[in-house]
Amino acid sequence: MAGREVGKSRKRPSIGKAAESFQTKLIASLRYVRRKGSREDLAQNRSSLFLAAFFRLPNELHVHILTDLCISDLLVLRRTCRALNDLIATCGPSLVRYWSKHRMGSLHTQLYPPPPPNGADLHYLLAMRRRHIASIRLTRQLVDFVLGDTLQQTSQRQRRVWTSVYEKMIPLVFGVGYFLEEHRRAVLERDLGRIRPRSHIGYDICTTAGITNQERAIFNRLDPPLRLQFYFMYCFVLQVLTRKLRTPTYAGSMEKFLRGWSEQRVCSEDIAFVLVLGGIGQIAKLLACPTYGERRRLLHTFITRLSPHESVTWRKHWRDVGVISPALLDDMPCTSIGITQLEQIWEPLIKELVKPESREFTECQKAKYMEVKASRKFVNELMGYDIFRGRLADEEDSEDEEHRVQ
Repeated sequence: MAGREVGKSRKRPSIGKAAESFQTKLIASLRYVRRKGSREDLAQNRSSLFLAAFFRLPNELHVHILTDLCISDLLVLRRTCRALNDLIATCGPSLVRYWSKHRMGSLHTQLYPPPPPNGADLHYLLAMRRRHIASIRLTRQLVDFVLGDTLQQTSQRQRRVWTSVYEKMIPLVFGVGYFLEEHRRAVLERDLGRIRPRSHIGYDICTTAGITNQERAIFNRLDPPLRLQFYFMYCFVLQVLTRKLRTPTYAGSMEKFLRGWSEQRVCSEDIAFVLVLGGIGQIAKLLACPTYGERRRLLHTFITRLSPHESVTWRKHWRDVGVISPALLDDMPCTSIGITQLEQIWEPLIKELVKPESREFTECQKAKYMEVKASRKFVNELMGYDIFRGRLADEEDSEDEEHRVQ
């Protein structure tokens, strides 16, 4: 009996008592040496009692309360104290299941299936949040491009029509981000970790041919009715990015020479580099730069900061790209990475799928692809109307007028 009593006395305190003790010590350490008045002490005591009572609640109630918060609020709450951080980490699997079922769209869970309950944590929600924010930012930049550069004199009717279809672009941009992310993963899995003589091969970035087989596997995971729409959105993003990285037409030959724009033009290899390794997040940052010079500097910084020979923080940037393994990071200075050529990303696969003998698309979709590809009016096909005029496609007056739309 005495042994049992001793065992009971040495039992670990519950999470509620541990949290109460932690909160008491934390508040005591933050108190001023001298206090005037009793209202502040009373408020702090009430706060400590509230937190202690909160930690004593059952885990089901904790999950129910935390599900009403957005992810940004959860991040702020995790930084308040260690007890709340441990509580949110404990409720992580339940939060992932709730968000996957009630908060995320079908496209999100289809492309990025949630992990099993025993392996689910907040990292999955944080990664999905980053992808969603990148999709929204890039969509806003595309909207600014159409309304600011193409539609110099935009009427209220055109803006209302564009606003009505703004949300339609977000899932398509999200799908493009998924394709580029999986393309990058396939490229890195192909080139990283291979055994090679460390003395002969140094860090190198080169262009290689397309990876059609890997892209086909990625393409099959997209929603079949929207596969061609995803490709048109990719072409539109590439069209906008190429134009934004082109030398401004207003700059004369002397200005281009003084600024160095004539000697260091942005080539297709640089655009392929930012597409594959940067994804839609880096594209959104580039398009957000107001001037051509700032876009050039940001592109140069993104390319050089991944080089072990030009940046001291290259490990951090490669982790952001997705290379987490310490062994692969140690091998990076002796690695040659092949970036797919710009004209070989996604385009050869679509050409193969729209061949007459292919059954991937219907004849109507194949004809529409040929028409859109010839005119390069990708955004008009995405929106279902002439975005450059703000009216439906069937409202065209004549074929001559249609050909004048650029």
